[in-house]
Amino acid sequence: MNSDLVKIRFNLNPTDWHGYASETLWAKALGSVAETYAFELENSPFYCKGVSYLDVVRAIDRDGGLEFAGVVTHSGHSTYRLLFDREDDAFRQWWKKLQDIGCTFEGGDFRGKKLYSVDVPPTTDIKLAYSILEQGEAAKVWMFEEGHYAKPTSAPRPS
Repeated sequence: MNSDLVKIRFNLNPTDWHGYASETLWAKALGSVAETYAFELENSPFYCKGVSYLDVVRAIDRDGGLEFAGVVTHSGHSTYRLLFDREDDAFRQWWKKLQDIGCTFEGGDFRGKKLYSVDVPPTTDIKLAYSILEQGEAAKVWMFEEGHYAKPTSAPRPS
C-alpha cells in the first residue's frame, strides 16, 4: 500500500454474521476541518455497510487512531460481498460475467471459505450486476449480500 495512506476504523456489530467489532479500511487524507478529517477510501469493505471504494468520509481521532464519523460524499461505487467454498470452474465462469461488465474484487478468507468484496463502479450497469449476483446465488455458486448500493442517477434500485 501507498505510504501516504492511513487506516480508519469502522465500528461493527459483533453479533452480525462475521462476529467482528471493527474493520479498518485504507484511506487517503484530503484535509481537515476542526476536529474532523476528510479521507477518500482506497479499498472496498469486507464487513462494514454504507460505504464503498473512493467514498469520501470523515474521521475523528479516537484512542490513538482514526475512527469513522460519517460519509461526506459517495463516489457512485457499490459494494457487494460474495462468500463461497472455492474458486473452481463454476465460480470462475460466474465471476467472469461480473468482471466482463467492469466489477473488481478484493479477496480474503473467512472461516475456511473465500470472501470477496466486490466493487461495482458507477459506469457498470448495476441492474445487470445485481442480476448476475442473484443468478450466481440461485445456482449455489456463492452467497451474496449488499454492503452499499450507490443509487444511479437514472435507474431504479434493483429489486
